[in-house]
Amino acid sequence: MAKTKAVAPAPVTFEQGAHCPIAHITWTGAPRAAMSGHAMLDELRHAGPIVEIPYLSTKFYMVTQHDVALEVAQNAKLFPQQVHDMETGERVPYTFIPQMLNGAEHATWRRLLASYFAPGKINAIDDRIRDRAAELVKGLVDKGECDFVQDFALRFPTSVFLGMMGLPVDQLDMMLGWETDILHPDEPDPMVARDKAQAAQGAVTQYFAGMIAERRAMAPETRPAGIATEALDWQIDGRQVTDQELLQFYLLMFMAGLDTVTAELTYGFAHLANNPEDRQRLVDDPGIVDRVTEELLRAYPIVNIPREVSEDTVIAGCPVKAGSFVVVSLPSTGRDEKQHDDPLNIDFDRETKSHLTFGAGPHRCLGSHLARHELTIAYEEWHKVIPNYWVPEGYEATESTGGMMALTSLPLRWKA
Repeated sequence: MAKTKAVAPAPVTFEQGAHCPIAHITWTGAPRAAMSGHAMLDELRHAGPIVEIPYLSTKFYMVTQHDVALEVAQNAKLFPQQVHDMETGERVPYTFIPQMLNGAEHATWRRLLASYFAPGKINAIDDRIRDRAAELVKGLVDKGECDFVQDFALRFPTSVFLGMMGLPVDQLDMMLGWETDILHPDEPDPMVARDKAQAAQGAVTQYFAGMIAERRAMAPETRPAGIATEALDWQIDGRQVTDQELLQFYLLMFMAGLDTVTAELTYGFAHLANNPEDRQRLVDDPGIVDRVTEELLRAYPIVNIPREVSEDTVIAGCPVKAGSFVVVSLPSTGRDEKQHDDPLNIDFDRETKSHLTFGAGPHRCLGSHLARHELTIAYEEWHKVIPNYWVPEGYEATESTGGMMALTSLPLRWKA
């Protein structure tokens, strides 16, 4: 058993507000020291279950503790998904489907998509997922070192995603460039980062618009297999899904498929690289891999969920006005001392209580089974071939800031 890596938190200062602590932090900007984001969130959680955070010309409230986060996440009527831009207050020019839908419309889309991510569907492609992981590890083993982020974490789940969607794998590098600009722009100015992300979203939208036109022009029997093709014939409430809806669905799938498991892998392998006793236990007893996956998911969540407030209400004693922004910090809730005993300790024998790494309520992550499956296979296949590895001495890893946390690089070495 090993503690999560002790690092200095990203800078944070507090003042007492009228109803809850006010925390001054850097929410978006240039990359910061790896793990400093989780350490900062630990400080925010210790300050209270909800904190007010000034941001540009506005502010948002961050929910930091498990029970309050669960309450907010489950109440999608009072706290619907965010559809307004936090930087400008204007409604965003896109609607990621189904993530940014609410109410009955959201439920209808979830029912349509559920079968594609059901356990049986994912188990049926187990061999394909496992073969891809093994292929990547085999290509790295003789090199003796790699940047885990670039050489494995970005390429393993993304190629699985492309296969499920029926998109060309040879276009992966182009798509990864767009994904970085959308979710992890390396820009200290949040408005510049926003413009860069919107430009990349426009490029992705154009790509998918061309794909839709191309596949609609093909005879049905000659279209590539995969979700992207099947979606062309989807119906919602008896009507054909529009091309605009397809574009919004593809864009969400693009970002979720190319980033979430990648980000989770970076933290899991960083922990195992820095804690050889935990790594050796997995190598010696691969049968614990499911518990390894679950414990690392609990300790290193990556998503801060944006919500809005539909009417004046009170969260953990703090009044919040309709139209306010609320961020449910899953990376904080997984480390909440009120929910988990000694939460900064990684314990593969932990009797795991429920965690919120995949969210909760009607917007809980639709791809959670796929994510667990990919993570488990990655831990299995890597350690079959490369059981002993470490972060080179003197290297300082960095992570991205904002709503999605991920390591930007993770050099690993396994040959002296």
